[in-house]
Amino acid sequence: MLEPIISTLALLLAAIALITHLKKRSKRGEEYSDVLLAIVDEYTRRMNKLEAKLVDLEVSLDILMSQAKKVRENKEERKKIVMEDVISREEKSSITKFHSKLGDFELSILRCVSEGSKTPNEVRAVVGHSREHVARALKNLYEAGFLYREGGKPFVYSLTDKGRAVLSGVNISV
Repeated sequence: MLEPIISTLALLLAAIALITHLKKRSKRGEEYSDVLLAIVDEYTRRMNKLEAKLVDLEVSLDILMSQAKKVRENKEERKKIVMEDVISREEKSSITKFHSKLGDFELSILRCVSEGSKTPNEVRAVVGHSREHVARALKNLYEAGFLYREGGKPFVYSLTDKGRAVLSGVNISV
C-alpha cells in the first residue's frame, strides 16, 4: 500500500523537475509541462483508484477472517459437545469404567503375563519401565485380583480369570 504512494510521489517530483528544466530551455516547455501535468493527473487518478480497491480488499479480508474465526469456534464447540457425549456414554459402560481405572501400562503388564508366568524382571524387560514402577504395578494388579502370585523372592506372576476377562473385553465389575 505504501509502494503506490511512493511511486506517485516520485513520478510527481520527476515531472516537476522536468517541467522546470524544460521551461528554462525553451518556449515549448509550456507545451511539455501541460502534457506532463496531464500524465501526472492520470497516474494520480489511477493510484487513488487502486488505493480504494486496496481498502475494499482489506475490509473483505477482515470480514472473511472473522467468519473463519466463527467457523473454528463452532467446530471447537461441536467437538466439545461430541466429546462430552462420548464421555457420558463411557461412564455408562462398566468395562469402560474398568479400563479407565487401568491404564495402558497396567494393560501391557496383563498382556505380557498372559503369554505365561513371569517374574518382575521378565515383565520389566518387556514393558520397559523401572523396577520400582513394575513392582508397584504388579502388586496393585495382584491385590485387585487380576494376577496370581506364587513363590518367594522373586515372585512369579500369572493371570487370573479376572485378568483374562479384562484382556478379552468381557464386561466385568471391578
